[in-house]
Amino acid sequence: MKLSEIEDGKMKSDRQMKEIIADRKTESCVRYYDRIVSKEWCDQTINMFEQEDPSHHYGFNEGDNPRKSFTELDIEGKDKWLDVKETFIRVCHQNFQHFTKDVGIEKHHLPPIIDLENIRIKKYVANGKDVFKDHVDVIRSTGPSSKRFLVFILYLSDVEEGGETSIPRYNIKCKPKAGRLLMFPPFWTHPHQGEKVIKGTKYQIMTYLHMGDINDNNPR
Repeated sequence: MKLSEIEDGKMKSDRQMKEIIADRKTESCVRYYDRIVSKEWCDQTINMFEQEDPSHHYGFNEGDNPRKSFTELDIEGKDKWLDVKETFIRVCHQNFQHFTKDVGIEKHHLPPIIDLENIRIKKYVANGKDVFKDHVDVIRSTGPSSKRFLVFILYLSDVEEGGETSIPRYNIKCKPKAGRLLMFPPFWTHPHQGEKVIKGTKYQIMTYLHMGDINDNNPR
């Protein structure tokens, strides 16, 4: 007698579901969109960045092999950056609509209020040290980072070699290209890293969507 002939309905259903899950290609919820801003806009933004005095982040030290090293500028509250900020927010909003459609997210799946984190620009140079090793972006129970649910990374420069944003769990390496916008969830489901730049300089402008606060007496 075959196994299928002695299994009850529930056992057979459970086994079939396990097979479906095992065989199904995992949905990564990672998308990128090209040419969302012009090369001229990217170059102008880079030139503005280079006129500033950004801070250098060098942390989680492992001797001369840090877990993160890059230069960063927070443009929040800086009047000269208003046009850049408005353009970036606009393209994030537009492409968020594409993203939700592409990965099958319905309106009722999203928070009732969505906020935006401060916008920052990062620079990675080919010095053998600039990197952001394997990490996730939500590891706190309180504070701004605890509310993140989607990251936007807009590359401002082409990088000749290296500098990819890698998401190893899904075998994804996104090459920096001026005008390319990368989007994915920043949780433990998507550990990622910024690879070392081998040749060239990587500039990117980025932010996160936050779950906003609302008191609507919803118990969930």
